[in-house]
This record gives sequence, structure tokens and C-alpha cells, in this order.
Amino acid sequence: MKKYSICIILIIVPLVMAMGSGFDGDSPEKIPLPTEKFSATYIDQMDVITECTGVSINGKTFLEGSKGEGTYTIAFKEIKDIGFFQKGGTLTGVVTMTNDERVELDIHKDHKAYGKTKYGTFQIALAKLKTMTLHH
Repeated sequence: MKKYSICIILIIVPLVMAMGSGFDGDSPEKIPLPTEKFSATYIDQMDVITECTGVSINGKTFLEGSKGEGTYTIAFKEIKDIGFFQKGGTLTGVVTMTNDERVELDIHKDHKAYGKTKYGTFQIALAKLKTMTLHH
């Protein structure tokens, strides 16, 4: 019985460990690949500028936020740029639309922006961004 238990452990442990490494959502080599292709310039809170292609927010090509009790989604094709700032513990995004209209939304702090640079992949939490300018 003891040999049987040891054999099971020796088989199961490597399998479980391999499964754990495959679910690393923050791996720098693995970013979500959106179906629509957009490029953008990101400027973070330290004024570092990063040019990216294949950009997304959580793998999607729209911005999601709330205003009042409602949830809004704005497609990247409608957005010129987004300015991010903290307001009373809430991340707020001021969205400038392609028609120059402005919309202010409360945004999830834990959402991430992704893209590809000429050096490799890029990811940053929206709370660490100052601006995101989309190029059409």
C-alpha cells in the first residue's frame, strides 16, 4: 500500500506543478491578442512614453467604465485619447472621442493595457497610466 501511495504522489505532483505554471496570466511573453488592430501611445505616471501596436485593454478593443449606476463600453474606433487620474480613491478616465466630445467614466483599477513594442510585449495597469492616445 505504501509503494502504491508513493507512485501516485510521484505521478500527480509533477502534473499539478505543470498545470500551475501554464496559468500565469501575467507572463510578459503572453499578452491577449485582439481581433481588431489598433496602435497607441501610452504615457505612464512617470512620463515614460511607449509606442505599441496590437493594443487592447484586458484583451478587448473597447474601454469599459461606469457613470452613475450604468456601465458603458466605448469602442477604440470612437476614442481619440484617454486621460487617467485618481479621484477620491477611484480611477477616472476622461475620454476624448474622435468627434472631440468628452466623456468621464470610473474605470476598474485592476484592468491592464497591453500591446507590442519593437522590443517585445508591454503591459501596464490602467491606474499607472497618465494617457493613452489611439492612432487610427
